[in-house]
Amino acid sequence: MPVFLQTEEGSYRITSSTKIYSSPDGMPAAFFLSTLLKQSTGYQLAPVKMTNAVSKKGIFLETVKDFIDTAEGAYSLDVTPDAIIARAADNTGLFYAVQSIRQLLPASIESKTIVKNVQWAVPAVQIKDAPRFAWRGYMKDVSRTFYSVDVIKKYLDVMALYKMNTFHLHLTDDQGWRIQIRSHPELTSKKATTFGESSRQPSYRSGFYTQQQIKDIVAYAALRHITIVPEVDVPGHCWPVVITNPQLATNKNLYPDYVVSFMDSYNYWGYQYTPNPLDPTKESVYTFLNDVFSEIADLFPGKYIHFGGDEVRHQFWENVPHIQAFMKVHGMTKVTDLQSYFVTRVANIITGKGKSPIGWNDIMEIEDVKALPAGTAIMSWTGSEAVKNAAKYGFKVVANPTGPLYFDISQNDLNDGTMVDWNYGGGTAEMEGGNTLKNVYAYNPEKGLNSEECKYLLGVQANMWPAVPQEVKDINVQNFPRLLAVAETGWTPFSKKDYNDFLSRLSYHYPRLDSLRVDYYKKGGYIISTWQTRQVSTDFATVQWNVTQKVYTT
Repeated sequence: MPVFLQTEEGSYRITSSTKIYSSPDGMPAAFFLSTLLKQSTGYQLAPVKMTNAVSKKGIFLETVKDFIDTAEGAYSLDVTPDAIIARAADNTGLFYAVQSIRQLLPASIESKTIVKNVQWAVPAVQIKDAPRFAWRGYMKDVSRTFYSVDVIKKYLDVMALYKMNTFHLHLTDDQGWRIQIRSHPELTSKKATTFGESSRQPSYRSGFYTQQQIKDIVAYAALRHITIVPEVDVPGHCWPVVITNPQLATNKNLYPDYVVSFMDSYNYWGYQYTPNPLDPTKESVYTFLNDVFSEIADLFPGKYIHFGGDEVRHQFWENVPHIQAFMKVHGMTKVTDLQSYFVTRVANIITGKGKSPIGWNDIMEIEDVKALPAGTAIMSWTGSEAVKNAAKYGFKVVANPTGPLYFDISQNDLNDGTMVDWNYGGGTAEMEGGNTLKNVYAYNPEKGLNSEECKYLLGVQANMWPAVPQEVKDINVQNFPRLLAVAETGWTPFSKKDYNDFLSRLSYHYPRLDSLRVDYYKKGGYIISTWQTRQVSTDFATVQWNVTQKVYTT
C-alpha cells in the first residue's frame, strides 16, 4: 500500500504505438519497463530522451532535482487516460514507480511469452510514495541447500517487483562452502561442497558459485536496485573450513571428513552444531579470514559484510590447555571473553576492507557489550528483546525474529502437506499460533522501541533456512505469500497497514504469482491427486498421475 493513493476515473492503455520518454538518468528504469512490456505484449517500445517538445501523451519517467520527498526510493505516479507520469529524485525512485506501474497492469504482464487478447490498461491513480525502512530484506541460505544462479535471479526478480532491496546471501555453514575463494581452493573441493552419500541428497543440492557467477548475480541485483549482503559464518558453523584446514580448528574431531546435510548431522554429532569451531587463539585463523574477506569485499560492492557469530559452542574452548593459557595471559576469565576477542578481531578485518561488519545478535552475549567495535551492526533473530537490546546500546539493527520472520517455520498446520521445520522459539508476545500470514503482517519492528532507539532500526528481513523445505517448490510455498507481507511492512507506514485490506489486495497478486510460476501457500495442503480404497490391494500395481503442469525448474 503506497503512502498516498487516490483512484481516478478511466485508465491509460498501453499499445504498440505508446511512447516511453525518460530523463537521461532515468533511462535504466525506462529500459526495464520496455523490456518487461516486450516479453508479454510483443510491443517494441524503445525509450527516448525526454525533451520539452514532446507530446504530453505517453509514459514519462522524469527525474526532478528538488523532488519534494528526500527519502531514497521516493516517487510520485500520476496516471490519466492520456499519460503515465512518474517523477523521482533519481533512478531508484523511478525504478520503484515502474514496479507500481507493473503491479497495476494485468497479471499476465509477467508472462515470458506474448499474451494476446489482453487490454494492457493501467487504472488512473495519483500516488505519492516512499519506503518506511531503508533495509527491506530477504535471506536465502545456500549452504544447507545449494540453489542455481537461475533460482537466485528468479528471487531477485520477485524481490524487485515488491520493492525489496536487500538480499542476504548465507554462503557458508556446516553444510557447505558455496563461494570460490581463489587464495584457498581447498574451500571449494568436493568434500567441502558436496554432500556425502549418507545424506542421500540429489547432486543439484550441492555445489558452489564461481567468482564470475557471483559477479553476474551482483550485477543482476544492482540493475534491480538490490544490494547483496554476503555472509561467511564464523567461528562456529564452519565445518567445511576445519575439515580442509584442520590447523585452524579447536580440536582433532574431523568426523566426518566431508559435509553432510543438516538432518544427517544429527547422525554424526547428535545435534546440528559443529563440534569443532575455529580456534580464536591462533593467529593463523585471522590470516585465513583476512584472505577470505579480502576476496569477499572485492566481489560485493555493498556496505555490509556479515560474519555470522551465532550459536558458537563455547564449551569446546573450555579445558583446552593452550586456550586456557591464552586466556590467562590476556586476563580473560570466561570463554565468552574469547568470543568478544574473536568478534573484535574479525570486525576490524572487515572494517579494514572499507566495509561495515554485521553479525547475528549472539555476538552481543558478552559482559561488556560496549566493547564491540563501533560501527558493527546487529541482525536480531532471537526475538524482539534482541532488537531492543541492540538499539538500546546504539547499534544499527535489522529485525528478523524467528517468530514471525523465519519462513522455514510452519505457517498453519504441520500436517497440511508442506515441508516445514518445527516451531522453535524467539518470537514476540503476539505470535501465538505460529508464523501465520496474519502474524507476519501484524509484526511491527518498532514496537517496544522508544524514539531514540527507532533511529537505529535499519529495517526488517525474512529468513529462509532450507534444512527441511529444500526443493524450490517447497521454499516458494513457505515464502509466499508471507514475503509479500514483509515487503509491505518494510515499505508501508504502520498507520496505513490494514490486514483485511491487505488480504483483499493480495487476491489480485495470486494470479501474478501464477503468471511468474511462483508457488504459494494454499490452506488445505498440496494434494496432486487421490486414490480410492478399491485401488489398493495386496497385488503390486503402479498408479500414475500426470504432474508435468506442476513441475518447473526456476
